[in-house]
Amino acid sequence: MLPLSVIHYSREDPRASIGGVQSFARNLERLFAEVRFLTPRSRNRRAALQSRVPIICDNQLVLDWPPEHPVIGFQHGVAAVKYQATGSLGHWRLARAQRRAASRPNTLWVACARWIAETFAQLHGTSAAQVIYHPVDTARFDGRPGDRESRLVLHDARTRNKGRHLIARLRTALPQWRIEPLDCPPEAVPERMRQARAFLHLSRYEGNSLVCCEAMAMDLPCCFSRVGLLRDPGGPTEVWSLDPALLRGRQPGLLEEVRSFLGSLDQRSYHPRPWILGHATLELAESGWRAVLGDFQARSQWDLGLGEARLSAGDRV
Repeated sequence: MLPLSVIHYSREDPRASIGGVQSFARNLERLFAEVRFLTPRSRNRRAALQSRVPIICDNQLVLDWPPEHPVIGFQHGVAAVKYQATGSLGHWRLARAQRRAASRPNTLWVACARWIAETFAQLHGTSAAQVIYHPVDTARFDGRPGDRESRLVLHDARTRNKGRHLIARLRTALPQWRIEPLDCPPEAVPERMRQARAFLHLSRYEGNSLVCCEAMAMDLPCCFSRVGLLRDPGGPTEVWSLDPALLRGRQPGLLEEVRSFLGSLDQRSYHPRPWILGHATLELAESGWRAVLGDFQARSQWDLGLGEARLSAGDRV
């Protein structure tokens, strides 16, 4: 654990809401001695400006802070790509805000996947200092199977974008399989996954899905649409991947792909856990954040107690 205090700044309080950004924020408590959570509604933002405690912002929210104040902007995803997948007006607005945020001075950018860093660089010329994959506690998500139910397939299709509307069709077409939602408290996720035969994630867009990383850490056979980490150079390969175009409308090919994946479970061994061990552990994330904060210290000229730590050229995107 890094002996530092940081502030996480996002739209919602991660202690009272759920989502990918919130999970990221809570995981910071595993990496830093102290994490303070602020939102646009917090009353103590002025005190944060005076404290010289590094502020880690959810991407476009770097614009909420005075431009002369150094901050860290964390790139969870690319709204311009998400808008292409969803056509949502809200995602178009988010993409516009991210474009404006990219030109903010005194911002040290960090990304949670290499494809995100590279896409922002192409779209806006924003160079991320480092890629830090969402870390998984590999002691909790230990990859050890339990009493797995041979026909239980888990999914996390909580929204239409994540395939919620597709699950009923798959259940009807594949009655021999129990296709059920993960749907449990965060502390119960490892045990719930331990009972499953496979994990299914049919999303039209992802930045870097933490639940997919957790399923891989549990060494579950996984069927993912080719979004998120599957767009990454050197991303996971020990999974079944399918074309996200199959998720549009009533594509008959989707059923065939999922049926083929489930049929492969008795023929093929899937072992995605080694990718997590090599890219997305708490130890690797701690090392990445130590480098980022060393770079932040050098740029801001604030004394964070990190000596002369800097990013090496090899760590930059």
